[in-house]
Amino acid sequence: MVVLASEVRQLKPHSVILPVMQSLYRPHQSVTAIHRKYGELVLGTFFNKKMLFVSRPEHIEEVFAQEARGLLNRDFLYEAKKSLFGDGLINSKAEIWTKQRRLLQPLFVKEAVATWETIIRDTSTEYTNKLKEKTSWNLNLSHELRNLIQQIFIKILIGRPVEGLPDKDMLMAAVGVISRGLLWQMMSEIISDGKLMKHMPAKNRHYQQAVDQLNRFVNREIDLRHGHNGHDLISLMIKSKDTNTGYSMPPELLRDETVNLLFAGQDTTINTLCWFFYHIGKDKQVHQTISDEILQYKNTLLSLENLTKLTYTKAALNETLRLYPSSPALATQTVTDCVIGGYRIAKGTTIILSTYVTQRSAALWLKPNTFYPEHFLHQPAGNRHKYAFFPFGGGLHNCIGRHFAELEMMIVIVTLLRKFTIENRNTVREAASITLKPDKDVWVSIKPVHSAD
Repeated sequence: MVVLASEVRQLKPHSVILPVMQSLYRPHQSVTAIHRKYGELVLGTFFNKKMLFVSRPEHIEEVFAQEARGLLNRDFLYEAKKSLFGDGLINSKAEIWTKQRRLLQPLFVKEAVATWETIIRDTSTEYTNKLKEKTSWNLNLSHELRNLIQQIFIKILIGRPVEGLPDKDMLMAAVGVISRGLLWQMMSEIISDGKLMKHMPAKNRHYQQAVDQLNRFVNREIDLRHGHNGHDLISLMIKSKDTNTGYSMPPELLRDETVNLLFAGQDTTINTLCWFFYHIGKDKQVHQTISDEILQYKNTLLSLENLTKLTYTKAALNETLRLYPSSPALATQTVTDCVIGGYRIAKGTTIILSTYVTQRSAALWLKPNTFYPEHFLHQPAGNRHKYAFFPFGGGLHNCIGRHFAELEMMIVIVTLLRKFTIENRNTVREAASITLKPDKDVWVSIKPVHSAD
């Protein structure tokens, strides 16, 4: 859409100092409060900084389009993310990002992801069988899901079981510390150009120690790949080559991409599964509907193709992602003056895409704050704006691991619910973190499923 200069308007700025400061402790509530008070497109001022908060799907689409044209980018967060992600896909710039994305994309298309079905299925089945021994009224489901996802992902990443790793507990603990600490790193960069963290040396040191722990593990595993022709994900990245340019991954980027996958491939999946089972453990009717659907196909091999039959179960998973997107907001920045929603947005403005707010908008969803899988059944996706629901991001920077994450979560869900019914035992809320995780572990009771053969 071409906007004539005479049609461009100016947004009235609003001071958002208090809610932005509060976002260090409750990011999703703070962004929600800003939109509730000022509307769908909000120009905020934080001292001498300008911040544009965007929640309307049409405006979000404009932002992604402007980003694709090079008028916006995410480079301003580079230093905040560099110690963890280096120049991996989550953080790399321009040419490096393009080369790496082109190289990695074939490893994560649906057909490639399907080759990992066996590992996900077998690991989930073995773990679920062991859970039979733990059937009780007080089971820490968060702990069990963390263990299971770690087992699956480590086996795919390095090609051997996590049980043989001497530092497996420290590794998972490091991921948790990083998830909490990364929020502070990012917000420090957004609101103070990184200066805030200099006044919190203990918090910064704890975060960096966890990053170092992750890097030591990754460096060791890469060293073990010398002369090894494996089918694990690290080996596949080593062997990958762009058929058009001949480009292959240099050692330093192999390390960065492995760290990216190790962090992003576990934390967000664990959180989503915790929220999923938390809600079906509270809603017996939804649980029963899902279980009935799953048990119709209880003897069907869990594969990418067969999972498409489970429409209500997938709707419930999407509903979980709607209520609890992996990241409650995405950030980018204008590198030149541009126009969003018919308003002139100045160069250097930080743009916050309010995923959490959009996906809970009363204008877009029948029951915006309720766990209601029917949102994805009664309203066909074609009748809903594509950015009314974007838990995996969008535009150029959409999540490369989406197909893998969806396959893994569906197999885990179906495997568990073929064997158990789940009842929630506690109440949790969203915690302050870079990912939208529960503020405490989810405790449940589980009972074996008794069904006719």
